[in-house]
Amino acid sequence: MGKVIKTGVVATREKNGQTEVLLVSTKNNGWGVPKGNLMPELGKKKTALEEAYEEAGVLGEIDGGKKATIEHPDWTLDLYPMKISKLLKKWPEMDWREREWVPLKKVDKKLGYPALVECVEELAG
Repeated sequence: MGKVIKTGVVATREKNGQTEVLLVSTKNNGWGVPKGNLMPELGKKKTALEEAYEEAGVLGEIDGGKKATIEHPDWTLDLYPMKISKLLKKWPEMDWREREWVPLKKVDKKLGYPALVECVEELAG
């Protein structure tokens, strides 16, 4: 069996002169970025945008041609920078996920996975 392919977004905004990153709560009481398994019929970027909608209630588009990748023995995660156009009040997973805007310089305190912190900093910086 091959590796699982996952895809997701690093959604950012500027507030009071600093960059903030949108994080979502995970099933194991941690924090992460909106991501999920690749839906082949959508492709990587559209899957990433769909996950952003389902998990975080944000709409927008992939911002430019940048991408960051994490290779794990069981999976590969491709992350794309996202430019948000709309923050929804209701979204599919709102009953069991929280979302939080975190200043980029504090992301490392919320995310427990160093490779993910590196990718977020690369795409949001």
